[in-house]
Amino acid sequence: MKTTERKMPQVREAIDDHNEQKEKAEDADDATKKATSETLPFHKLLSEADALDWTLMALGTLGSIVHGLAQPVGYYLLGKALDAFGNNIDDTAAMVRALKKV
Repeated sequence: MKTTERKMPQVREAIDDHNEQKEKAEDADDATKKATSETLPFHKLLSEADALDWTLMALGTLGSIVHGLAQPVGYYLLGKALDAFGNNIDDTAAMVRALKKV
């Protein structure tokens, strides 16, 4: 029993140290969450952007415009091709010439 009684304060001390470390870690996590949850106003959002950032944003905008135009242009060309088929249904040579124009 004597060895158990001698070890108990050491065990309690180790548990207390562990709990203190855990509380410090939780406090650090709270501070990190508080720092990352701050929001910026919209006009300050791009205040730290450099020339490379602006170039990449411009290229991204241009790419999204081209990507957005792809489907309407495809439908336009499909309509022209269908018109070439429909207008020259009896003449195969004229249909091929009309399709080449499209």
